[in-house]
Amino acid sequence: MAGMYRIDDLLELSLREGAEELRLRAGKAPVMVMHGEAIAIDVPAMTAEDVTELFQSVATEEQLRELRKCGDIHFVYVFQNSARFGVTAIMERGAFDVKFRNISPHT
Repeated sequence: MAGMYRIDDLLELSLREGAEELRLRAGKAPVMVMHGEAIAIDVPAMTAEDVTELFQSVATEEQLRELRKCGDIHFVYVFQNSARFGVTAIMERGAFDVKFRNISPHT
């Protein structure tokens, strides 16, 4: 069901837990990578529509066009004016796989 997930909630959780990366893939629950270990968040698996909706909430129209044209894209997303994430998205068979890597300086 599209709309079940909010990117703000997922990014907040990943920051709060100290995750290095947040991974979104259709057919799987969102995954946080912590200390090199992939840990699924205890929520239902995401649909292709969920992942698409979440990606579209952070990407510009230009970035969406580039992804559709090239099949992948990399950019920096600034969350809440402070945390920085390196976003990598790959389009395969019409669905997105998205990774948000925390690139904020650690103090």
